[in-house]
Amino acid sequence: MELNPEYIKENLSQIGIKEAITLLKEWINSSSYLYLRKKALKTLGSIDNGKNFNLFEQLFLSDESLEIRLISGKILKEKYYSNKKIEPLLKYTLNKVDNIKQKILAVKTLSSIDKPSSLIILKEYLNEFIETKFKDKIKEFSSEIFFPQYKASIPKSIVDTCINIILYDYYVNKCGYNVTIRNGTFILLNCEGFGLTSPSEIVEFKRVVDIEHLLLQRNNIERINGLEHFKKLRILNLSNNNIKKIENLQSLINLEELILSNNKIEKIENLNSLKNLRKLSLEFNAIRRIEGLDNLNNLEELNLSNNHVLEIKNLDKLRELKKLNLSFNEIEKISGLQKLTCLTKLQLNANKIHLIKGLNALKSLKGLNLSNNKIEQIKNLENLTSLKKIELSKNRIQKMEGLNNLVNLQELFLDRNYIKELEGMENLNSLIILFLEKNEISEYKNLDDLKNLNFVFLNDNPLTKESWKLYEKKTKFP
Repeated sequence: MELNPEYIKENLSQIGIKEAITLLKEWINSSSYLYLRKKALKTLGSIDNGKNFNLFEQLFLSDESLEIRLISGKILKEKYYSNKKIEPLLKYTLNKVDNIKQKILAVKTLSSIDKPSSLIILKEYLNEFIETKFKDKIKEFSSEIFFPQYKASIPKSIVDTCINIILYDYYVNKCGYNVTIRNGTFILLNCEGFGLTSPSEIVEFKRVVDIEHLLLQRNNIERINGLEHFKKLRILNLSNNNIKKIENLQSLINLEELILSNNKIEKIENLNSLKNLRKLSLEFNAIRRIEGLDNLNNLEELNLSNNHVLEIKNLDKLRELKKLNLSFNEIEKISGLQKLTCLTKLQLNANKIHLIKGLNALKSLKGLNLSNNKIEQIKNLENLTSLKKIELSKNRIQKMEGLNNLVNLQELFLDRNYIKELEGMENLNSLIILFLEKNEISEYKNLDDLKNLNFVFLNDNPLTKESWKLYEKKTKFP
């Protein structure tokens, strides 16, 4: 029977340790099959007699296979941590070896040795790197990095900072990612537009668990996964990917902003654990039904524009909601908004709405967009006295009416309608901007009573010659 690594492992007692070591070394050095070399190396590591440091060092530094290098490094960490040659090797690895995994393994090994001399190596590495790459931000790093006190045990903060510095250097200079570090800790990781198919493709991704901002937009990600360790994450941007399902977010308990726009999502689901979420962006997806939001009690902004939503519903629990965007959907009726009393901005443009109604309870509303619908009459706005801007462009409105209670209104957009007369604005003393382009107005009336009105737009109306003269004379921007 051939003396392959598996056979050697199973028959150690017959072959003998000394002979087994010789045979395993031969397999490691001469086999062309990586899986056999790995088996031989692992077996050698398990029976090593403490006399093979040079072999493991050589494999760790120069083997063509990264897997072999890392297995050798782990054997050195476990079996040779007290060898006098190990610290010089690890120092050389930190400063000269150009591989992120080997560098991190060197840091971990120095940490496990846990001697003053190991701490010196880590501090020297940190000092040189920070002074070179973060010269203007030295004060952001812990002072213990720069003082020569060498404690009996290596502080975890030193180890973590070393690993973060190694990752920073790799991400910025090798990968081209945008990274922000504060006090030696990752705060932001931006991997926008790098063709990733999964977050797990980011090398050593699980080590940057302290990040607060993770930006993964414009990639080829199809599934949300690999994020369970990121408890401190506050902003997650996965827009412009190929995601079909909202999933695997339950551990992100501190998430405040979730951006999933421009994906292929058909259903709102699996968001119940995100109780700190304040902003949810789901525009440009394939969502038909508003649902799955009941537990998002702190949500302040919801964007569901450019979907296939048919009905406004299931929003009653969102009592803190301030901004709601449902533009470019298929909504025919304004409903389900009565309990959203904190709402300040509502966008319902580009739908199929015929009638303005269902807004009476929205007394905090300051901005309302109902442009590009099928509205024929301005009405049911009496209670919205906080409104500062209303957009009703591109509808079927023939008459300016129902506006007299809007005493705080500053901007009024009624362009692209069928309005024939300038009227119904007597009480709009706060009005600054008036858009009435492309209507059917023939007579320009003096608007001097509206003292704050600075910008009037009446282009593409059939104004009489006299009205044009008066309009040009009285307005700054014809």
